[in-house]
Amino acid sequence: MHSAAVMAIKQMNNLQSVSCNLCGKLENRLITMQNDYRVVKCVNCGLVYTNPRPDRETLKKMYEGYHQRGGSDENAWADLMAMNFKSVSLLLRSMFPGCGNVLDIGCGYGHFIEIMKNSGWTELGIDPSSRTIDHARKKGLNVIETTFDETSFPDCSFNVVTMFYVLEHLLNPVSSLKQAFRILKPRGVIVIRVPHTTPIVSFLSFFNIKNNLYDPPFHLYDFSPDTVKQLLSISGFWLSKIMPGEPTLPPSFLRRALSVSFTYIAKLMYHISAGIFLLPGVSKTIVAVKPGGSSFRT
Repeated sequence: MHSAAVMAIKQMNNLQSVSCNLCGKLENRLITMQNDYRVVKCVNCGLVYTNPRPDRETLKKMYEGYHQRGGSDENAWADLMAMNFKSVSLLLRSMFPGCGNVLDIGCGYGHFIEIMKNSGWTELGIDPSSRTIDHARKKGLNVIETTFDETSFPDCSFNVVTMFYVLEHLLNPVSSLKQAFRILKPRGVIVIRVPHTTPIVSFLSFFNIKNNLYDPPFHLYDFSPDTVKQLLSISGFWLSKIMPGEPTLPPSFLRRALSVSFTYIAKLMYHISAGIFLLPGVSKTIVAVKPGGSSFRT
């Protein structure tokens, strides 16, 4: 959806002011304005979020065309995430050599669960967009058109829950992570992929370079490694690792070159520092475990 359409929707609907989802405090400071939305930082815990923001029903309507923005199609999304999907699938197969079942939240066209299904896993994907769900269903994948907060899965239903570039879109990340914790089996694993936009915006702002990297109101949050750790701890998870992961591959040559270059610089610095240094501004892959049960191979 183009920015003009976003603005039109904004003007037609009341915006909701919210407190910090992580610590509950109201005090925040303005970082920037993008798409005519305020992006703020909590003065208490440092969480960055869009405030005020559209209500739940407005956002749900906006997501109907989200995967088609800028002319993107199924193949573009497959290329964008191919390296991340392959890397995470290999990681999960090493952790669960006997296979298992996986829930992919925000599954889009179903590319990741298709990989897992072909590897012997039982797959389930959910997404609010009927367009992407129809594509996934035509490939024979097990998918549901819904949002995560509208689901009611039984306790201890899944070995793995995945969220690739989804957590920043959710209205209530803490509630969603607690729900993911509930539906995971003991020693189940959650894998999260999130952008880390704030350092890049700060750098560009220093040179007075305008940008739309926060992409509000689609992105409601921006997570640093520290705020991710706090979210997971509040939700009951044991953090396993935070790492740079693999680069995304946008169609633009320049954007692809930048993504690959900075990701591999981040990966090199991560390995040289024995997993301590995380390059600011580069997307992070987070792996966390639900305590309990017997151990698995890592």
